[in-house]
Amino acid sequence: PKNFSSCDWTVNSAFASSGDTVLTSYPYVSALLERGISVLVYVGDYDWICDWVGSERWTLALEWSGQKEFQAQALRESTVDGEAAGVTRKAGRLTFATVKGAGHMVPFDEPKQLLALMNRWLAKEDL
Repeated sequence: PKNFSSCDWTVNSAFASSGDTVLTSYPYVSALLERGISVLVYVGDYDWICDWVGSERWTLALEWSGQKEFQAQALRESTVDGEAAGVTRKAGRLTFATVKGAGHMVPFDEPKQLLALMNRWLAKEDL
């Protein structure tokens, strides 16, 4: 039998020392948008690892051809089965969404809300 460990600290240390944890994904997200690929950025509103305020700010600051249109959009309330589920902002192919009551592990914390969000986004429906 082996003891369970949620993190192998040897692997974790090697990954952290590689510098990969601080590499930005912004150029990749911009490139996807410019190539016509839809992008959904979602975050739990109780996530303190990748907080929603910081996530919203980087999506607003993201340089791409639809940036001004995205910035001009107000956050809109999202509901699931008539109950508040978060807020969304969408312009062009970029969508930002929060999931109410979820922390860093959104699928675990609020699976019903995330499934509804993903299904609507994939079907190109209003969120």
